Amino acid sequence: MIHSRESRRAVSRLTRERREVTTIDAEVGGGVLRKAFEVLDTFGPKRQTMSLSDIMRRSGLPKTTTHRVLQQMLSVGIVERAGSNYRVGSRMFAWSSPSREVAVREVALPFMADFNRRHGHTLHLATLCDTDVLYIEKLHSRATAASPSMVGGRLPAHCTAVGKVLLSYSGGLPYAALAQGALATRTGASIASFTALRKSLVTIREMGYAVDNEEAAAGLRCLAVPILVAGQAIAAMSLAHSASISIPKDRLVGLQDTAARIGRAMASHPGYRSILSGD
Repeated sequence: MIHSRESRRAVSRLTRERREVTTIDAEVGGGVLRKAFEVLDTFGPKRQTMSLSDIMRRSGLPKTTTHRVLQQMLSVGIVERAGSNYRVGSRMFAWSSPSREVAVREVALPFMADFNRRHGHTLHLATLCDTDVLYIEKLHSRATAASPSMVGGRLPAHCTAVGKVLLSYSGGLPYAALAQGALATRTGASIASFTALRKSLVTIREMGYAVDNEEAAAGLRCLAVPILVAGQAIAAMSLAHSASISIPKDRLVGLQDTAARIGRAMASHPGYRSILSGD
């Protein structure tokens, strides 16, 4: 009787273990690419080195699955060891080199630096990523109020000047996603309804620039213009300043001139057709 009870327990334990292995294999084998990106998404400018438990907690993946995915990512250089922790691998930098964002930043940076030196404002360079903006460059100024933006970070496009400019030139592609529900707000000044956003984007397209009036962060205003190549907004650039000061009108003209120069330089970039146009 005792042996029979122990045998049943052993069979039950073995069955559970087999089920766990099958589940893990299905999770890792069936969706390893998606899970690898879920792991990568846990890293950020302020989280460059992460422990296994940190990655597991932020990704929401089971511990065993997280460990197995990390081992596969280690084997191909997507992540690297940093002592007992993990960091994004240097191979990812090489893979990012042909990206649209790297090409735009490479061309835009000298022009942005020149504007920053002459006028001293914080400048942002961003591209549209679904319904968010992705910041690919930021040149700081001590005179500007604290900004929530950071290189590699994202903010809701409808809460930022760069985002609203890009949405106004997007041809309506992100509208459906934005219209699925209420718009997330960051401050009391953020646009909260799709109807108000659509109306704002029409005006922005007519004016050729957008304003963020403390919509992303209290005390911060931004003025943004598109960077156009053949009529396509490949990125946007914004000038940030404290809400307590006024910006001379010639700053908008200067910002537009800088954006136009970037656009012309981008049009002659050797990788423009393949990187930006997909040809």
